[in-house]
Amino acid sequence: MNTIYPPFLYAARYSVEQIGFFFALFGVLQLAARLPAGALYAAGRAKILFAGFVALFVFSTVGFAFASDSAPILILTMLHGFAFGGIGTVMLAWAIELKPAHQSHGSAMGWYTASLSAGYSLGNFSGGWLADNFGYALAFAGIGLAPALSLLLSLTLPNPQPSAQAEPKSARAPSWRERAASARAVITPNLMLATLIAFYLNFLDDGFSTFFPIFGLSAGLTLTFIGLLKSVKSLTATILRAGAGAIFNVVNFKWLNNTLIVVWALAVFLVPLIREAWVFVILFIVIGVCRALTRVTSATMIAEEKANDRRGIGLASGIYNAGLDVGTFAGPLVSGLIASATDIPTMFRVIPIGLLAIYFAAVVWVQRARVPKPAAA
Repeated sequence: MNTIYPPFLYAARYSVEQIGFFFALFGVLQLAARLPAGALYAAGRAKILFAGFVALFVFSTVGFAFASDSAPILILTMLHGFAFGGIGTVMLAWAIELKPAHQSHGSAMGWYTASLSAGYSLGNFSGGWLADNFGYALAFAGIGLAPALSLLLSLTLPNPQPSAQAEPKSARAPSWRERAASARAVITPNLMLATLIAFYLNFLDDGFSTFFPIFGLSAGLTLTFIGLLKSVKSLTATILRAGAGAIFNVVNFKWLNNTLIVVWALAVFLVPLIREAWVFVILFIVIGVCRALTRVTSATMIAEEKANDRRGIGLASGIYNAGLDVGTFAGPLVSGLIASATDIPTMFRVIPIGLLAIYFAAVVWVQRARVPKPAAA
């Protein structure tokens, strides 16, 4: 969809402003789905909830093959974004709960996030190829029917069993105050730190990716080479995520996470000094390593926290994924504002330093929040 949706609208004579508005709706509705999907998630309900979101996803994708007017396109866009947000929220919680007992959380989350990056890589290529060779209608139908395979495979998976810590059923429905208190109990310092990391990685990556092509052209790079750099980064991420479990057996993922955050910020900070093509290749490999593993470490933090007490796991997944969505919005927006007030090279230096300050301030806060308070006399 990311590859063919904008040119589809452009070929239909929509203006650049209209294309930007329609495309932004994907993200807005994706974010809107996170918390409702997380709140609805529960043991015994994962399969039917996933099936519902995938069915809506298939319908809203294939529907573009038959849409030509603004109203149907607007409705399908909103449904597509909402369905995608719901799918991601349910999938993360379900993947955590289906982890085999003998497998580490790092390995499980490594395979989970590797499948996401591999799917993006294959989807972008296949969507473009179908559109080039068969037109937009068949391209939407082709990529829209592919998730039906996910729906069939999901039927072979078991529903998660109720947590051992599940609260006993009450004769009366819980009040809104009790529901709010239960939701607040899910929002732990560890969850907030993992969500901040999710926000950090999408903020930095999307802000950087939005403006690097402009900087690259001014530095003498071609668009073909810039596209190659992005492919190198994606390939690095897919390979590393699949082997994340083995990496975490050697290095503590919490220590590694702090190191990756600093190295990634330093790599972006150094971009304005680079001019040689081979150095850019090395830089994008480094960025691919950092983004790949921080995505795994942050998801692993959620998996470990919910390993023994799965109450509120859907809500925790929704909050974490919302952090990714907000970073996707805020990164290009804030980076653009800073670049317009200064220039792109200066923005590449301001953004990583500011994010580092926010991140390590949050780490200090989490460490203090984890220290148990002395009991009253």
